[in-house]
Amino acid sequence: MRNGQDNSILSHSPKSLTSDILTFASKFSNQMTGPDHNHAHQHLNGMVTPAARIMGTGEMAALIRDFNWAATPLGPIESWSPTLLSTVNLMLSTRVPMQLLWGPDMVLLYNDEFKGFYADRHPAALGQIGRVFWKEVWFSVADELLDVMQNGTAHVHDQTLLPILRNGRMEDVYWSYSYNPIFLPDGSVGGVLNVSQDITQQVLVERHLRDSEARALRILQSIGDAVVVTDANGCVQRMNPVAEDLTGWPIHEAIGMPLAQVFYIVSQSTRKKVESPIDKVKRLGTVVGLANHTILIRRDGSEIHIDDSGAPIRDESGTLTGMVLVFRNIDERYAAEQEREALSARLTQVLEATTDGVVTIDRNWIVTYINAQGARSVANKGNVIGTNHWKTFPEAVYEGSPYVYHYHRAMEQGIPAEFEAYYPDPLDIFAHVTVRPSPDGIVLFFRDVTAERRAERSLKESQLSLARSESELRLITDTVPAFIAYVGLDGRYLRVNRTFEDSFGHPAAYFVGKTLAEIIGPDAPEILRSRGQAALAGHPQHFETVIPTLNGPRTVSINQIPDFDEQGSVRGVVVQAMDITDRKRSDEALIQSEKLAAVGRLAASIAHEINNPLESVTNLIYLARTTDDHDTANEFLETADRELRRAAAITNQTLRFHRQSTSPAEATCLELFESVLSIQQGRIVNSNITLEKRKRAHTPVRCFVGEIRQVLNNLVGNAIDAMHPEGGRLLLRSREAIHHPTGRRGLVLTVADSGPGMSSHTFARAFEPFYTTKDIGGTGLGLWISKEIIARHSGIISLRTSQRLGHSGTVFTVFLPFEAASR
Repeated sequence: MRNGQDNSILSHSPKSLTSDILTFASKFSNQMTGPDHNHAHQHLNGMVTPAARIMGTGEMAALIRDFNWAATPLGPIESWSPTLLSTVNLMLSTRVPMQLLWGPDMVLLYNDEFKGFYADRHPAALGQIGRVFWKEVWFSVADELLDVMQNGTAHVHDQTLLPILRNGRMEDVYWSYSYNPIFLPDGSVGGVLNVSQDITQQVLVERHLRDSEARALRILQSIGDAVVVTDANGCVQRMNPVAEDLTGWPIHEAIGMPLAQVFYIVSQSTRKKVESPIDKVKRLGTVVGLANHTILIRRDGSEIHIDDSGAPIRDESGTLTGMVLVFRNIDERYAAEQEREALSARLTQVLEATTDGVVTIDRNWIVTYINAQGARSVANKGNVIGTNHWKTFPEAVYEGSPYVYHYHRAMEQGIPAEFEAYYPDPLDIFAHVTVRPSPDGIVLFFRDVTAERRAERSLKESQLSLARSESELRLITDTVPAFIAYVGLDGRYLRVNRTFEDSFGHPAAYFVGKTLAEIIGPDAPEILRSRGQAALAGHPQHFETVIPTLNGPRTVSINQIPDFDEQGSVRGVVVQAMDITDRKRSDEALIQSEKLAAVGRLAASIAHEINNPLESVTNLIYLARTTDDHDTANEFLETADRELRRAAAITNQTLRFHRQSTSPAEATCLELFESVLSIQQGRIVNSNITLEKRKRAHTPVRCFVGEIRQVLNNLVGNAIDAMHPEGGRLLLRSREAIHHPTGRRGLVLTVADSGPGMSSHTFARAFEPFYTTKDIGGTGLGLWISKEIIARHSGIISLRTSQRLGHSGTVFTVFLPFEAASR
């Protein structure tokens, strides 16, 4: 009892407790507002101070009596209504945590049991406005409090999280609480009585219990042995999947069945039923095991050998509440029983041969076993078996010693550990130690890792050396006058050299993570993207293109080399690009020089071709002048006119032959060959060469016509030179074909001669610049320039030759794609 009140209310729930209190408060309020109360009030007014109207001797009663209520919306105590007074006195006399929120402003009053919830905010909370003082949670409770005040509706919550500010910080607190209306005589609500319990600890404990139960169930399901749990009567309550599999009984059927029916076991030798483990546990009251050679008869009648143990489950009072049975299939053990001793010996050999030292220590810290490796590691300690570990290894005892800390934790608390530590002289080693608790003490596994530490130091030195090597490699790549970069699988640059930086005007870090399109911008040639994708697919690439740089457009020769990992997968691409702008200009100069030389070489032939018709014209004009026959004179003049047109055609063809092409155009094989033959016809005839033409191609090819004429003129001219003066056969052939390595369609032009062929030395150097087998006048540039021209057309020129008697000759083949010519 406290203040005449029954303490049994502490055992009530917040809901039932609130109901009881409100009933009492209602009666008390009625009494206070009746005639007797009026008389008592008059008596108090005459004999007792207003503060004396607050009953009780607790701290909160004194604080409420002494509080300056006149400064609050409630006004002085003598002005309080009987309902407010009765509710406050009831709250103060109750040992249940309560607080009262009174009036429209919800002014706070609370009892001694509630003040602990305020902690450091007590007693400052007394007389405060609720929404101001509880501002951190007011948004969560305001609607319900308003509902209580306006509608008289009570609200009850259980296990509700409401964080509150106390002790200078927000705390997560779980509550069971209710908001209850305090009705005034006129039926309106004067305030809210809050009955609360802080159940945070209970919630956390229950949550931990649920987690523990769930964890226990997961462990049961994951245990490799079969596990069956029964109640005190031996009926199945739980089974794990392994038990279901071994018994043949699914859990949903086995629950509630007697263990003896689900777990039916007989002796292998007698075939008689073996005593049920639950009966044996009941009889002995301890952990029990089956006898050897026990057979489990599964549900389908099949048999397996098992090994098992049963243990009692007891409650806090020691009463048997069930049993846990653990068993496993040991068929293989029976099959291998004859090898047991040999296996044991081999296991001992393995233990003795292991590279780790193994030591067992009993609970008196006596060393009971050490294997061969362990004995070798501590050889300077002599025979340690039977000695006290701490006396034998006193060097392990020092302030902060991990040996002392972990060994004692494993021995006394059963906590395993793994650590590395230095062991001082006389061992002077770094040891990797694993300590495991055992039923008899602890087991130590230790390994001397001093060599590993040295290896780590060596690795660090190697890493430093690698860093130096990388720095040297960087120095080398930075001094190479070429663009060098490494591109990742996503097409983004990971590393560039100094030339790359200087050419694009940014430091190396700028390029990292960017694609070439982001570096160069919209002017990046499409060939860079397509060839880059091919390289990332594992195909090496070599090509030429023009890229914009700080120094203007530059022609570069690019090699893209895939970088493969150990599994053969592409992990990136090494890009190497040489600036060949100046070389290209030199090549163009050589090409123009060769063109001029070709024109010079043709000059004599052209002069001869033109001189013949001119001489004929001169003679025919003379004859026309000297004849008196008008018709004969006309015939002479017509013949002269034809000769002049022939000379004009030769001149026009010569002028067109080396005209520079500014854009590609379509040309047929007939047009290309005829333009060359019109120039070389005189040499062909004079060299006693038989011309053979085989035309099977009709589709025009798109090309720079002047350049292709130059190539064919070189090839035809070389063929004529090879057969002069003995003569021979000149074969010109055309056909349409597909270049199988690339799948492109195109035109194949063949120039073949029956000359003496090339030697192996000449064949190997045929396309080298400045290499010639001709006398004075040969520049050695014709075939080299021809190869360059064909390459610019994305074509291919190839060569075959033979010096075999009766089958000698040389064949040049040119492949031109139909749609490849663009610059």
